[in-house]
Amino acid sequence: GQVPPEIRLDLLEAGRRRDQEEVRRKIAEYEAAKPKDDPLARFDEAQAGGDAAAGRKVFNQKIAVACVRCHKVNGQGGEVGPDLSGIGAAHDRRYLLEAIVAPSRQIAPGFETRVVATDDGRVHVGVLRSEDGESVKLVTPDGAPLTIPKSTIEEQRRGESAMPDDIIGNLSKFELRDLVEFLAQRRATAATAKGKP
Repeated sequence: GQVPPEIRLDLLEAGRRRDQEEVRRKIAEYEAAKPKDDPLARFDEAQAGGDAAAGRKVFNQKIAVACVRCHKVNGQGGEVGPDLSGIGAAHDRRYLLEAIVAPSRQIAPGFETRVVATDDGRVHVGVLRSEDGESVKLVTPDGAPLTIPKSTIEEQRRGESAMPDDIIGNLSKFELRDLVEFLAQRRATAATAKGKP
C-alpha cells in the first residue's frame, strides 16, 4: 500500500541501512522513478513528518546554514532576507522546500539581488533596497547598507538569490524536514510577529 508521507523518509533511511538485496533494489527503483528535471524530487520525503522544535534549533543554531543571520522570525534575526514570521500561512510546504533547496528559482518580491561593477574596478553584490536617478542602494550579505552613486556604475545586472545555493549540502534530509516543519508552522500575523520566536 501507500506509505504515509510523514514516515517515508524514516522508512527509506532505515531501508538503506539494511543489508538485504531486495530492500536495496526497491529503494533504487523508487529513487530512479523520480523525475529527473525536478530539483526538488530527491528531497520530496522532507515535506512532511518533521519536528518543529528540532527545526527551530536548525534555524537558530546551526552555524553552517546561518538562517537567523539573514531572516527574522517574530522580531529576531537579520534583515537581508524576507521576514519568515508568517511564511507558513502564506506558502505551502513545497514552496518552503524549494526556497531552501533551489533558492534562485523564486526570489521573494523586494529581495532581488544586484551585481554592480563600479569604475574603481570593484564589484558589489547585495539585495536591492531602492534605486533612483542618483544612486542604487543595496544591503550587503553581511547586512550593511551600501549606496552606490550611478555616476560610478559601469555595469549592473540582476543576480541570483542572496541565499547560497549550497545550503542543502549542509543539512541532512532529517534536518531539512525539521526545518520545513518549523517554517510551515510560522503563521504569525504582522501584529503578533513581535512575540516569542
